[in-house]
Amino acid sequence: MKLRHRLITAVSVLVLAGGGMSADAQITMTYAVDSPQLAFIWQNTDKFEVLDSAYLTVTYSLHYRSSETDDSLSYEDLMDLQMGRKYNAFFSRNLRETDTKNTESINTHMYFAAGYEWSFIGFDLLLGHEDGILTETNRLPYTTEVIEYDEAIPAISWEYLPEDTLTVMGYLCQAATCSYGGRDWKVYYTDRIPLPYGPWKLGGAPGLILKAMDTENNFVFESVGLTQKSAPIIRYDWDRRKMKKDEWRKFERRVYEQAGVFARSTGTRILIVSDQGNRLLNENDNWSEYHITLER
Repeated sequence: MKLRHRLITAVSVLVLAGGGMSADAQITMTYAVDSPQLAFIWQNTDKFEVLDSAYLTVTYSLHYRSSETDDSLSYEDLMDLQMGRKYNAFFSRNLRETDTKNTESINTHMYFAAGYEWSFIGFDLLLGHEDGILTETNRLPYTTEVIEYDEAIPAISWEYLPEDTLTVMGYLCQAATCSYGGRDWKVYYTDRIPLPYGPWKLGGAPGLILKAMDTENNFVFESVGLTQKSAPIIRYDWDRRKMKKDEWRKFERRVYEQAGVFARSTGTRILIVSDQGNRLLNENDNWSEYHITLER
């Protein structure tokens, strides 16, 4: 996996005289990084609701751009698609495992598991088969707040290319193309698994989509594992703020275009650590960060 940067977390706590700490004591989080980066931090995974049981899980390797010139798609994440009778879920396996490890570390040792690789997609999807509603939950960098919006599950129109075939994980797949979310996509699906699902929001083909890529070479999903073992489909008890979809898209762009302003607004201290000495990144209001989204 491509190393984005390492994150070291320190916690400064204002303690009252006599050794006690009040419920409203001030807590300052300091993040030390080796390159400017907006990063997702720990979310507690102790509290959740089980919505369904997955009968099949597909794991996709997702490669995507780290910059405008990154044609090799050096960033990588592992994404799980869980399929259940009532719901499907799609999320970053790497990010969920990191949350779980940090929750266990906090509960057991009272500190974060420091020094791990950042290479995560910061959203998850929940698709309701009965009501036809897709819920997208988006993480905000350096905060525990998430933004959530609902929309109808997309009805994608596919053009099929039966002569264009590819074998993925031993399954013979046929090609199809579509336009969705401001991008043109090409996928390979297998009718040997007659389920109309795929990575992200790409669904509706006459078979499970095992590979998908956009035509501008920004994103490539490819299945690397299928598991038929039963697994819970869960929804975490997090601080969720509802927005409309277009509101979120505008807000997300501002977060990364005005990264310095946003980072300071979170109340955290972000230090760039280097051989030339440490510097406080929050002081740079001109800091912006490259950020590419699946949906324009």
